Amino acid sequence: MPFVRALPNQYLLAGRGGRLENRGSAVHVFLRPGTVYVLVPSTKQEAAFEFTQETRDGIPLRFKGIVMYRITDPVAAARVFELRTGAETAQINALLTHICLGELRHAVSHMTMTECIEGRKTTLTTVITDALEAAVHPGEKSGDWGLTIEVAQVAQVFIVDAELRHQLEAEVRNEIRLRSGQSDVRTDEQIRLAEATSRDRLADQQLASDREALRRSEELFAVEMTARQARIRAEAPVRQLRLRQELELLQQELDVQQLRNQVRALRVEHDLNRSRVEQELRREILPLEQAPRIVEAASDILRGANLSVYGDDAGLVGHLAPIIDAVSRAANRTLDAAGMGGNDSVGD
Repeated sequence: MPFVRALPNQYLLAGRGGRLENRGSAVHVFLRPGTVYVLVPSTKQEAAFEFTQETRDGIPLRFKGIVMYRITDPVAAARVFELRTGAETAQINALLTHICLGELRHAVSHMTMTECIEGRKTTLTTVITDALEAAVHPGEKSGDWGLTIEVAQVAQVFIVDAELRHQLEAEVRNEIRLRSGQSDVRTDEQIRLAEATSRDRLADQQLASDREALRRSEELFAVEMTARQARIRAEAPVRQLRLRQELELLQQELDVQQLRNQVRALRVEHDLNRSRVEQELRREILPLEQAPRIVEAASDILRGANLSVYGDDAGLVGHLAPIIDAVSRAANRTLDAAGMGGNDSVGD
């Protein structure tokens, strides 16, 4: 009874009595006598190819490519391929390589050198991918290969003729340089255009911001004016009442001031009248106050005087007689006004 061990990267396929089954990976089993088995790798496998083919314009090119796949259905793969120990994937690699070579030769013969170089990752890779998928999964007419194609691409394209390769490389370099210069020019233009666009956008944004700020300011001003008008309308009666009260107070103050001025004027007039009366009284009283003294002085002068003058002095006395008579009459009037009522007469 054989003992078989499958690693984690292997499938164990066992067949007996016309039946083939997958025992799984990383298993250790004892097989019954007469049981056949095979270990199928479950890891990614690689099939590389390389060939030379002339293009439509007669330039030989060398192609290198790669196909990466995995065996996802080991039972189906075991029915299609001969999976012997030590060469489990050799037949699969050979078949996949032949498919790629056949399809690529046919495609390259109908393409120019430039198309082959530029279409390496696009046209040529698509050609082999489609061909491999059609072969691996043919549909219901034939059995599935049990494979999953993960990567299929043309990795490199070489020009076989060295002189032609150098010439083409120079042309390519010149073209690349030209394209680079054109790209730089376009980049500069795009940068300038982007800067101009950015400036215009910033200017538009600033203008929009200014307009919005102006609109808000106008709205705020309108609201403030409305509020102020409402406040003025609301405060108008109060202000009018306050103004009327202030006007009444000012009128009262004016009336009081006028009354004060009138009183002051009356006082001044009273003082003037009083002063005038006092002066008049003084003028009237002064003679009364001086009369006794005048009379007394005249009496003293004339007391004991002999008024009978004869001779040459009679003329002088004649001249003094009117003066003495006048003084006597004035003294009498003064005494009468004072109520003294004297009967004495000067000059008797």
